[in-house]
Amino acid sequence: MIRPIHHMKRILPESWRSRLRFISRRLPKHWFYLTNDRRLWWFTGEAEEMQNRMSLVRYDLQEGCFMETYFHELVGPDGTRYSGPAACLVVHGSDIMRFDCLEHSFGHYRVATPYPHGIRKGLVGEIRLPEKTVEEQIARAIFELQRNSSYYLQTHPRRKVRNTCFDEERLAAVCAEMKSKMLKKMLEDVKRSPRDSGGRRA
Repeated sequence: MIRPIHHMKRILPESWRSRLRFISRRLPKHWFYLTNDRRLWWFTGEAEEMQNRMSLVRYDLQEGCFMETYFHELVGPDGTRYSGPAACLVVHGSDIMRFDCLEHSFGHYRVATPYPHGIRKGLVGEIRLPEKTVEEQIARAIFELQRNSSYYLQTHPRRKVRNTCFDEERLAAVCAEMKSKMLKKMLEDVKRSPRDSGGRRA
Protein backbone atom coordinates (compact mmCIF):
# COMPACT_ATOMS: atom_id res chain seq x y z
CA MET A 1 0.00 0.00 0.00
CA ILE A 2 1.30 3.45 -0.79
CA ARG A 3 2.71 5.28 2.20
CA PRO A 4 0.11 8.11 2.29
CA ILE A 5 -2.62 5.48 2.78
CA HIS A 6 -0.75 4.11 5.80
CA HIS A 7 -0.37 7.64 7.12
CA MET A 8 -4.09 8.38 6.73
CA LYS A 9 -4.95 5.06 8.35
CA ARG A 10 -3.02 6.13 11.44
CA ILE A 11 -4.59 9.57 11.78
CA LEU A 12 -8.21 8.87 10.78
CA PRO A 13 -10.79 7.58 13.28
CA GLU A 14 -11.51 3.85 13.37
CA SER A 15 -14.91 4.41 11.74
CA TRP A 16 -13.20 5.71 8.58
CA ARG A 17 -11.00 2.67 7.96
CA SER A 18 -13.58 0.74 5.95
CA ARG A 19 -14.11 3.75 3.70
CA LEU A 20 -10.39 4.19 3.28
CA ARG A 21 -10.03 0.52 2.34
CA PHE A 22 -12.85 0.90 -0.20
CA ILE A 23 -11.09 3.88 -1.79
CA SER A 24 -7.59 2.37 -1.78
CA ARG A 25 -8.76 -0.80 -3.57
CA ARG A 26 -9.96 1.35 -6.47
CA LEU A 27 -6.76 3.32 -6.93
CA PRO A 28 -4.89 2.80 -10.23
CA LYS A 29 -2.31 0.08 -9.72
CA HIS A 30 0.60 2.13 -11.05
CA TRP A 31 0.05 4.60 -8.20
CA PHE A 32 1.56 2.05 -5.86
CA TYR A 33 4.94 2.94 -7.34
CA LEU A 34 4.70 6.18 -5.37
CA THR A 35 5.82 4.31 -2.26
CA ASN A 36 9.42 5.49 -2.65
CA ASP A 37 8.54 8.82 -4.25
CA ARG A 38 10.42 11.51 -2.38
CA ARG A 39 7.98 14.14 -3.61
CA LEU A 40 5.54 12.78 -1.01
CA TRP A 41 7.88 13.19 1.96
CA TRP A 42 6.30 16.55 2.78
CA PHE A 43 3.14 14.58 3.58
CA THR A 44 4.38 11.21 4.79
CA GLY A 45 7.65 12.21 6.38
CA GLU A 46 11.02 10.87 5.33
CA ALA A 47 11.20 7.11 4.86
CA GLU A 48 12.46 5.42 8.03
CA GLU A 49 15.45 3.78 6.35
CA MET A 50 16.52 7.15 4.96
CA GLN A 51 16.58 8.96 8.28
CA ASN A 52 19.83 9.72 10.12
CA ARG A 53 22.07 9.09 7.12
CA MET A 54 25.60 9.91 8.17
CA SER A 55 28.04 11.80 5.92
CA LEU A 56 25.36 12.39 3.29
CA VAL A 57 26.73 13.90 0.06
CA ARG A 58 24.65 14.76 -3.01
CA TYR A 59 25.99 14.73 -6.57
CA ASP A 60 23.85 16.50 -9.17
CA LEU A 61 23.63 14.82 -12.57
CA GLN A 62 21.13 17.12 -14.28
CA GLU A 63 17.87 18.84 -13.43
CA GLY A 64 15.77 16.59 -11.18
CA CYS A 65 18.39 13.83 -11.17
CA PHE A 66 21.12 13.20 -8.62
CA MET A 67 23.07 10.56 -6.74
CA GLU A 68 23.79 10.30 -3.04
CA THR A 69 26.44 8.65 -0.94
CA TYR A 70 26.21 8.20 2.80
CA PHE A 71 27.36 5.91 5.59
CA HIS A 72 24.95 3.11 6.43
CA GLU A 73 24.69 0.89 9.51
CA LEU A 74 22.72 -2.34 9.78
CA VAL A 75 22.03 -4.30 12.95
CA GLY A 76 21.93 -8.06 12.44
CA PRO A 77 19.60 -10.52 14.26
CA ASP A 78 22.34 -11.26 16.79
CA GLY A 79 22.81 -7.57 17.58
CA THR A 80 26.04 -7.23 15.60
CA ARG A 81 26.43 -3.96 13.72
CA TYR A 82 27.51 -4.02 10.10
CA SER A 83 28.49 -0.79 8.42
CA GLY A 84 29.70 0.60 5.14
CA PRO A 85 29.12 3.22 2.45
CA ALA A 86 25.89 3.37 0.44
CA ALA A 87 24.94 4.91 -2.91
CA CYS A 88 21.57 5.86 -4.34
CA LEU A 89 20.30 7.11 -7.72
CA VAL A 90 17.24 9.40 -7.64
CA VAL A 91 15.42 10.50 -10.79
CA HIS A 92 12.57 13.02 -10.59
CA GLY A 93 11.70 12.02 -7.04
CA SER A 94 11.87 8.23 -7.56
CA ASP A 95 14.58 6.01 -6.12
CA ILE A 96 15.92 3.96 -9.04
CA MET A 97 18.90 2.08 -7.60
CA ARG A 98 20.29 1.83 -4.08
CA PHE A 99 23.42 -0.03 -2.97
CA ASP A 100 24.47 -0.87 0.58
CA CYS A 101 28.12 -1.99 0.64
CA LEU A 102 28.49 -3.82 3.95
CA GLU A 103 31.15 -5.95 5.56
CA HIS A 104 30.95 -9.75 6.02
CA SER A 105 29.27 -10.25 2.62
CA PHE A 106 26.09 -8.53 3.74
CA GLY A 107 26.21 -6.11 0.81
CA HIS A 108 22.98 -5.83 -1.16
CA TYR A 109 21.10 -3.57 -3.54
CA ARG A 110 17.57 -2.64 -4.57
CA VAL A 111 16.31 -1.54 -7.97
CA ALA A 112 13.05 -0.20 -9.37
CA THR A 113 11.61 -3.05 -11.44
CA PRO A 114 8.85 -3.09 -14.05
CA TYR A 115 5.23 -3.43 -12.90
CA PRO A 116 4.13 -5.43 -10.99
CA HIS A 117 7.33 -6.77 -9.36
CA GLY A 118 8.21 -3.57 -7.51
CA ILE A 119 4.64 -2.47 -7.02
CA ARG A 120 4.63 -2.56 -3.23
CA LYS A 121 7.85 -0.73 -2.47
CA GLY A 122 8.96 0.97 -5.65
CA LEU A 123 12.34 -0.64 -5.05
CA VAL A 124 12.26 -4.43 -5.11
CA GLY A 125 13.50 -6.32 -2.03
CA GLU A 126 17.15 -6.85 -1.18
CA ILE A 127 19.33 -8.58 -3.79
CA ARG A 128 22.59 -9.87 -2.34
CA LEU A 129 25.85 -8.75 -3.92
CA PRO A 130 28.12 -11.74 -4.71
CA GLU A 131 31.24 -9.71 -3.93
CA LYS A 132 32.75 -10.48 -0.52
CA THR A 133 34.67 -7.34 0.42
CA VAL A 134 33.41 -3.78 0.74
CA GLU A 135 35.93 -2.62 -1.87
CA GLU A 136 34.59 -5.13 -4.39
CA GLN A 137 31.01 -4.19 -3.58
CA ILE A 138 31.78 -0.50 -4.15
CA ALA A 139 33.33 -1.32 -7.53
CA ARG A 140 30.23 -3.38 -8.45
CA ALA A 141 27.88 -0.57 -7.34
CA ILE A 142 29.69 2.02 -9.45
CA PHE A 143 29.72 -0.35 -12.44
CA GLU A 144 25.97 -0.96 -12.17
CA LEU A 145 25.18 2.73 -11.76
CA GLN A 146 27.28 3.70 -14.74
CA ARG A 147 26.48 0.83 -17.11
CA ASN A 148 22.99 -0.40 -16.24
CA SER A 149 21.09 2.59 -14.84
CA SER A 150 19.68 3.33 -18.32
CA TYR A 151 17.90 -0.04 -18.32
CA TYR A 152 16.06 0.72 -15.08
CA LEU A 153 15.14 4.16 -16.39
CA GLN A 154 13.68 2.72 -19.59
CA THR A 155 11.62 0.08 -17.76
CA HIS A 156 10.26 2.39 -15.06
CA PRO A 157 6.45 2.89 -14.98
CA ARG A 158 6.71 6.69 -14.83
CA ARG A 159 6.94 8.26 -18.26
CA LYS A 160 9.05 11.15 -17.03
CA VAL A 161 11.64 8.70 -15.72
CA ARG A 162 11.57 6.62 -18.92
CA ASN A 163 12.20 9.73 -20.99
CA THR A 164 15.28 10.66 -18.97
CA CYS A 165 18.68 10.21 -20.58
CA PHE A 166 21.97 10.91 -18.80
CA ASP A 167 25.01 12.57 -20.31
CA GLU A 168 27.58 9.75 -20.33
CA GLU A 169 30.56 11.98 -19.55
CA ARG A 170 28.79 13.61 -16.61
CA LEU A 171 27.63 10.22 -15.32
CA ALA A 172 31.17 8.82 -15.54
CA ALA A 173 32.62 11.84 -13.72
CA VAL A 174 30.06 11.62 -10.91
CA CYS A 175 30.58 7.86 -10.53
CA ALA A 176 34.35 8.34 -10.26
CA GLU A 177 33.87 11.02 -7.60
CA MET A 178 31.42 8.82 -5.69
CA LYS A 179 33.77 5.83 -5.78
CA SER A 180 36.59 7.90 -4.32
CA LYS A 181 34.30 9.22 -1.57
CA MET A 182 32.94 5.77 -0.68
CA LEU A 183 36.41 4.22 -0.46
CA LYS A 184 37.60 7.09 1.71
CA LYS A 185 34.67 6.66 4.13
CA MET A 186 35.29 2.93 4.30
CA LEU A 187 38.94 3.48 5.26
CA GLU A 188 37.96 6.09 7.85
CA ASP A 189 35.50 3.65 9.42
CA VAL A 190 38.13 0.90 9.57
CA LYS A 191 40.55 3.21 11.38
CA ARG A 192 37.89 4.55 13.75
CA SER A 193 36.13 1.32 14.75
CA PRO A 194 37.84 -1.25 17.00
CA ARG A 195 37.23 -4.81 15.83
CA ASP A 196 37.79 -8.24 17.26
CA SER A 197 39.74 -11.03 15.57
CA GLY A 198 36.67 -12.11 13.58
CA GLY A 199 36.28 -8.69 12.03
CA ARG A 200 33.12 -7.75 13.87
CA ARG A 201 32.77 -4.68 15.99
CA ALA A 202 33.60 -5.09 19.64
